Formats: sequence, C-alpha cells, structure tokens
Amino acid sequence: MDVLFIVVAGFVAAVCFSEFALKGAKLQTGLAKVVMVHGGVAGLLLVYFFATGRMVWDALLIFWSGAFLTWFGIRSHMESSILLRMLHLLRREAVPESRLLQEYESHYGEPQRLEELFRGGLLDQTPDGIIVTSKGKFILNVVSLLK
Repeated sequence: MDVLFIVVAGFVAAVCFSEFALKGAKLQTGLAKVVMVHGGVAGLLLVYFFATGRMVWDALLIFWSGAFLTWFGIRSHMESSILLRMLHLLRREAVPESRLLQEYESHYGEPQRLEELFRGGLLDQTPDGIIVTSKGKFILNVVSLLK
C-alpha cells in the first residue's frame, strides 16, 4: 500500500478521533487531548513503518507537523469566527439587526465564553473574584512570545 495514502488516512483518522476527544469543547481548551490523539496515531504509524522496514519517519514527522498546524489554524479560526457564527444564525431567514445581535449574544455571549475558559482550566473562581490559573498564565506567556 502506498505510504502517502497510509499517512493521509492516518491523519484523517486522527482528525476524526480528535473531534470525539473534544466532546464539544473548544479546540484551544481541549488542545492536550487533541495533541495526545495526534501523537498516538502518528506514533502507531511510526511503529508500523519501522516494523515493515520503511524508514520514512522524517517525512512522516514533517508532513504531520505541517498538516496538524494547518488543520489547527483553520479549525481554530472557524470555531472562533464571529462572522461565521452570525452567518450560521442567519442561514434560515433574514432577521433584523437587533434580533441577530440578541440571538448571537444568547448563544455565544459572555456567560458561554466564561464557561469555556473555566472548563478549559484557564480561569478559576475565588472568593475575591475570577483569576487566571497557572495554565492560563502559561498560555498568555506563550502568546506574548508570538506577537
């Protein structure tokens, strides 16, 4: 069987398994699960290729890294796009602007965004109020390096 076909099929399987692992959570808050799934599938492919005598680990790792980063970027952008969410709300019928904004806020407003940050372990509720967790601070530090 062609090596490229096996690698691409493995990557597609990892993407599908990632959706199951996320269980409706946002990609950024479920990133550890997604990385474990992709690492597991890529690891199984490496074992398979070593067992069959095909030394393609370098090509596999290069392909997988690029494909993962591309998929992550596209999936993350689609997930967080306000414009796509508004288009989704408008897919059934035309609505007045005030109703669109009200419906958007009811589905994707502040309570839902805060809940996702709590669920992802990025925020914590204390008697003094909401604070950024150590995981949240780590992510903020990484993001600040990317600016």
